[in-house]
Amino acid sequence: MNKIKLISVIVLFLLIGTYTVKQLHKKTTIKDNQSFTKIEKGSYWTCPMHPQIHSDKPGECPICHMTLVKVKAQRENLEMNGTNSTSRSEVQSSTNQVELLGIQKHKVEKMTLVVRLPISGRILTSNSVAFQIYESDLRYIKTGLHFKGYSGLFPDEEINGTIVSVDSIVDSSSRTIRVVGSILNRPKYLASETSFRGEIQLQLKDRLAIPESSVLHTGDGDLVYLMDENAKFKAKKIILGLKTDSFYEVISGLNLDDTISSGPNFLIDSEAKIRGANQ
Repeated sequence: MNKIKLISVIVLFLLIGTYTVKQLHKKTTIKDNQSFTKIEKGSYWTCPMHPQIHSDKPGECPICHMTLVKVKAQRENLEMNGTNSTSRSEVQSSTNQVELLGIQKHKVEKMTLVVRLPISGRILTSNSVAFQIYESDLRYIKTGLHFKGYSGLFPDEEINGTIVSVDSIVDSSSRTIRVVGSILNRPKYLASETSFRGEIQLQLKDRLAIPESSVLHTGDGDLVYLMDENAKFKAKKIILGLKTDSFYEVISGLNLDDTISSGPNFLIDSEAKIRGANQ
């Protein structure tokens, strides 16, 4: 083989080697980017106080205005009652263990819930006041409901009245809607544009309700633990409504007479997540 042919062969092999390395690097980069995209797509921003808030970008909570925090995607997911959740396994316990932990059985029941919705706004005239209601509470608000509160001018003298109108447009920045009330009883003197703070008391009749101590607030929603007669616990995602001093209204996820646990449920949840991770 002459010198020219030898050089040509060497150059050919170098070109083939360079092309192969580039292709391998390209495939690895694409694979890594795809993995990164897959993980990032599962991430979202939520409010520490209102985990039902999910946003695809940073910002403020529309309810309490706290800064949203980013929740990273989790690889260990499973289908739990039709929705994705962090992996949790069923937990089998004994009657003695349940008693030692202080876990109690509670049957889901219907009851009348007395709820107090906080409101704030401003005095319009001596006979009217305007305040804001969060969009999540709008379903409960109607004309004729009573409210009470105090003005910034006379914080020791009660103002009460009834709702006369509810706007139909939600403020896009605060996620609230304007409500106007007619003042029935008031201090002798009220100045327009002074601040107003108060509450609306609601009676929710015949509503599914569970104790506050039964609910676990997680990064991807609220859940309870169903409990059977053999002390076996199974996580169940639920959607909550309004809250009283010690009970939550249940919108969906539970049925009348379901048996759930109440008390230190975080102990059960820790065990369920450990077992789920091991599996």
